[in-house]
Amino acid sequence: MVWNHSCCSFGRINFVGKADQQAKKLSSEASRLGTLMNIHEQRISKITGVWRELKLRQNHVRKHIWQGWVNPTHQSTPVFLIGCGRSGTSMLVKQLSKSWRVDLFNENNPEAFQKYRLKDYAAIDALIEKSLAQIVVFKPILDTYRSRDLLLRFPDARLIFAYRHFGDVIESSLKRFGESSRLSHVNSWVNNNFQEFAALPPPQKTRDLVCSLWKPDLNPESAAALYWLFYNQLYFDLDLNQEERVKRVCYESVVTDPAREMEALCHFLNLPFEPEIARGIFDSSIKHNPSNAVAPHILAECEDLWQRMRQLKVVQTL
Repeated sequence: MVWNHSCCSFGRINFVGKADQQAKKLSSEASRLGTLMNIHEQRISKITGVWRELKLRQNHVRKHIWQGWVNPTHQSTPVFLIGCGRSGTSMLVKQLSKSWRVDLFNENNPEAFQKYRLKDYAAIDALIEKSLAQIVVFKPILDTYRSRDLLLRFPDARLIFAYRHFGDVIESSLKRFGESSRLSHVNSWVNNNFQEFAALPPPQKTRDLVCSLWKPDLNPESAAALYWLFYNQLYFDLDLNQEERVKRVCYESVVTDPAREMEALCHFLNLPFEPEIARGIFDSSIKHNPSNAVAPHILAECEDLWQRMRQLKVVQTL
């Protein structure tokens, strides 16, 4: 028998060609199926998003109706959460807002805030008037210097002054905002005569304290410490320690004994305490390690103020 090499070669070529065609067909089919799956997943995601939005709206309507039922007078008490940033303020408003008796306007809510500062009081009045909630919480921490004005403008308001150990606030601030943020703020205060607060200047003694400790070559850690000093010193310089409508809330106390501290806060606000309000709070972020980079003269002032805050007696009698 004679082997026909040309026939064999042709057969191999024909087989390879068919295999290539089959592979291309399978690849095309796989690509089509992949596209269909992506479309399917996108549709599922869109449907899920719509369902969640409808659920949120449903809960909002239910909450609004319930608020009107439990608060038939429709009188709402405004509550302003103040203090230095990175002191657990977000945690506090999150926990309080778990109660359906509370309406929350966080610092990024455009209805109440513009660039993280309270809008004019007429806008705040309108939000309080519209609410059916027993408590309407605002978080104007950048407006802490206006605390005394808030008390005068809203006679039935309550203020919560949140504070936390300076070491943890410094670390959290640098991690969250970067090294230049607090430095930029503090330098601007001193170099521009606290122009940031031109509408209602902070107390002169608070400004004098910052200026006396400031130096042109401050490092980021020292600037963050000075920022902490400014906002917490306002508690004393605005005489908030003498005001029964202001309650100090220590971050460390809340996270180590959430039930007791949140119940005390609810009592101050005349808000029924619910266990859910204290659930989900942890103490894993407590370190109290002041940075070695903080200038000694600023560090000493921070330590002194921290001790004053912790040793101060409670004056609330409401």
